[in-house]
Amino acid sequence: QFLEELSNTLQDSDTLQFLRENVQDLTRRVLSHFDGPQDTLFGRISGEFNYRFAFKLEGGGCFQTGVLVASAESPSGLPVPLRCRWKRRVDDVPVEIHHVTSNMYQISADDVGTEIIVEAQPADNEEGLFGVAIGTIGPFELDPTTRRSLDNALGLGSHKFSVTQLRDGAGAGASGSTPAGGGSRELAINVCRDCVRVANTQGSGGREVVAEYSPEYPKVIIHTLDIQRFQLVMNEGRRFNLVA
Repeated sequence: QFLEELSNTLQDSDTLQFLRENVQDLTRRVLSHFDGPQDTLFGRISGEFNYRFAFKLEGGGCFQTGVLVASAESPSGLPVPLRCRWKRRVDDVPVEIHHVTSNMYQISADDVGTEIIVEAQPADNEEGLFGVAIGTIGPFELDPTTRRSLDNALGLGSHKFSVTQLRDGAGAGASGSTPAGGGSRELAINVCRDCVRVANTQGSGGREVVAEYSPEYPKVIIHTLDIQRFQLVMNEGRRFNLVA
């Protein structure tokens, strides 16, 4: 009886047309993931919305040199303009990336070690489209060329960077005091094989601060609004607010 009912159902022209359209649409969507360029990666998608949404990374691998693109289509296949909010997930805490509302985002060195999240919704609701689509990709890594250059620099034994300590720095100078007169101070960061050293490069004031590598320290926290500013945390009680 089951086979008879199935046979009768398949003979119905409307049912056959419905199956044909859905199978073709499913095939097209699956093949688009494989027929596209090999340097394209697709993100994880969640949320409740009534339109087609895609989130992809272009540029070859999950590196800081890629470009993220969010796109949407109506059920009829027409492009849907999007309004987007971008966030960077740092230690499970989403931090909003300000001043970026388009559907594209250029990955940078600030995003290494983090996941990027986009919250997208139709720019207007004239076509009855609604809902927020959420796309996630990451974590991102240094591209092989940059990583190789960094490895080579560290392989030489040490690498020195010149930075400026900010006036409002907590952990201030290499001696642990604020710069004389409340101004700035030039410091040198030496990245060695077994430790990181911070020293004052102006005169003889201040002693050198050394942090040996551990699972927690030293670590760098990049400012969320100014990519030139960062905080170098040497240990639990010593940190430097710096500008590159």
